[in-house]
Amino acid sequence: MTNNEEARSAELMNAVDPAPPREPQAARLEAALLDSARAIGAVQQRPGDLSPEVLAMLARCRDLHGRARAAAARGSHFVAYDCMLQIERELALAMDENARAAAFAVYLAEARARLDDWRRAAADALADAAGGRVPSAAALQALMKSVHEARQDRRYAIEIVRRQAPALLALFVASVVFFTVWALAGGFEWLMNENVEVTLAMVLVTGVLLGFFGGLLSVAFGAVRPDPAAGPPEPRWSRWITVARPFVGAAAAVPIVLFLQSGLINLGNVTPALALALCFIAGFSERRFVAQIERSAGVSRSASK
Repeated sequence: MTNNEEARSAELMNAVDPAPPREPQAARLEAALLDSARAIGAVQQRPGDLSPEVLAMLARCRDLHGRARAAAARGSHFVAYDCMLQIERELALAMDENARAAAFAVYLAEARARLDDWRRAAADALADAAGGRVPSAAALQALMKSVHEARQDRRYAIEIVRRQAPALLALFVASVVFFTVWALAGGFEWLMNENVEVTLAMVLVTGVLLGFFGGLLSVAFGAVRPDPAAGPPEPRWSRWITVARPFVGAAAAVPIVLFLQSGLINLGNVTPALALALCFIAGFSERRFVAQIERSAGVSRSASK
């Protein structure tokens, strides 16, 4: 190892800026950057002359590490992690057979435990192709890429939910305040008073409010329980769709109330409580509307390819 290679290894480690205090995400990213720099340095510091292929790979890794640091500096954690995952795949070219076999086993276990659908099938196909032998660098890189893409999909989903959290919080605060004011103004008194003559307007307005709140709860539950197998949730978590989904629940309450109160749907002795419960359930089930949008978006993307 030459002095120039030692200097390059130290330069990568020293180039990582310390994370601001009390920022766990930034601290985790700093640790990942340091680990990535260490992995590059470990290859650079190997005794003996490195092949031209490995030297070219190390040059790509240093460039990617610089891009990762730049992305981290501007707060783009997704891009920074993606660059480091690319570095990890590049370093597979410098692994010996023992290291490749160990890495392949670890990634295959993660793929079988966490991946679904075609990615898991692809991992099994790569394992079958290896047939118990030491996998090639290309096979390991293919498996790593599949697992890395799944990791990035989950990271992207979390980032989208985090960005939509202020809009959800605003909707929840506004809803709670409105329901409180509406209750203090007597808007729900008829539910507790049997002597009040219930009108269509009373049931309709209250049904719309419950449908809205049901849709809002559906959005919140979908945020805290994202589907890791669904891929990047672009349609589901578009800003406008996020805001629109509770109103879809509110709109669904209108035909329910009208159909029940007019007798077009005969469910026997329909009480206002039953109608309101159905309005809330309809609002909570607005995800079918979003699912239809996602299916349409999937068809559009397939047609454009």
